[in-house]
Amino acid sequence: MQTTNEWSCSISKMLDTLSGKWRLNTAWVIAKHDKIGFNQLKKQLPGITSIMLVRSLDALIAAGYVSKKLTGTKPPLLSEYRVTAKFLQRLPFLLALNALDD
Repeated sequence: MQTTNEWSCSISKMLDTLSGKWRLNTAWVIAKHDKIGFNQLKKQLPGITSIMLVRSLDALIAAGYVSKKLTGTKPPLLSEYRVTAKFLQRLPFLLALNALDD
């Protein structure tokens, strides 16, 4: 689905953001945890490359579905990811779609 000037609604925007091979799976894994680090996340997504994970995270962060927090006292800092309230508001809709599986 492609959001355009002529066709733009919350559902199409959400589906555009979550479409792609890894984005929805990435968001699901993050949602299962209070917070999760990059390497932990990568281990729970078998087959994903580091580059694809970074791209998926960037898209989810840009959409406001995931937040990133840097932790640690000196480089290299560690990244912690969490789903945001915006994603949690949409979670019932996604769960309802998931329940329609034939």
